[in-house]
Amino acid sequence: MKKWQIWLIVLIFAAVIAAGLYFLFFKKKNDNEILLYGNIEIREVALSFRVSGKLQDLYFEEGDYVKKGQVLARLEKDTYTADLGEAKAKMAQTLAVKINTNDIYKRNLALCADETISKEECKNILTNKNKAAADYDFAAAQFQNAKIALSDTELIAPNDGIILTRINEKGTILASGVPVYSMSLFKPLWARAYIKEEDLGRIKLGQKAYISSDSTRGREFKAHIGFISPVAEFTPKTVETVSLRTDLVYRLRVIIDEDGEDNLYLRQGMPVNIRIPLEKPLEENTKGAECGR
Repeated sequence: MKKWQIWLIVLIFAAVIAAGLYFLFFKKKNDNEILLYGNIEIREVALSFRVSGKLQDLYFEEGDYVKKGQVLARLEKDTYTADLGEAKAKMAQTLAVKINTNDIYKRNLALCADETISKEECKNILTNKNKAAADYDFAAAQFQNAKIALSDTELIAPNDGIILTRINEKGTILASGVPVYSMSLFKPLWARAYIKEEDLGRIKLGQKAYISSDSTRGREFKAHIGFISPVAEFTPKTVETVSLRTDLVYRLRVIIDEDGEDNLYLRQGMPVNIRIPLEKPLEENTKGAECGR
């Protein structure tokens, strides 16, 4: 036998052994878990003022981390401060009228009862009292609106996050609702993935999962399945799966449960591995299904 023939036999024998070891160890492991490939999804918020005005200050730049409740920007307050003072004076004025008309009503109540004064005059007294009370309530509501408008000249961070874009600069005249910043939220943080139809019956809502990526260097994040789409769809071209791209799959949302600075390594669109341990191996599930027939 020639030397190359001996080496060929050795290589074939080694390949058979390797295949046997793979099916003995790795295949058995895969029956106890599902490995999916997905991408990180992060919600973004467009931050704007509820009132219009001239942009006075911006306190953060792109890439800055902000915490919930921090002041991000301010509008000039002079007109809103003046409106608040005017509303406060109007409320004080209507309060004085309300007190006066209420006193007049109380003084004439007995006279109206014994008809010492005419019914028409009594009716006018009551009308003036009710109108003064309504005017005061309207002025008080305007005062509250003026207070809210003044407080809305400060742009407050709704949650912890990262400033993605600083859209406008100081001195800009803004209409209400015009975005000033766009911000990426730290929570909720999840991975979007797709699962084959044949594996759909092996998972459930709330089931534990683990997410990792190349940037985390082996670090796995605890997670759980938060959404399973009820509608089948064809595998998107951007999704990496070991099956054919024409297979029907179901979209999953795997929500990350952990908080902390390590979450900053998970960025929008980042490809990740999703490992879903199964409560029962596939063989046990198959046996159970056969027994139920």
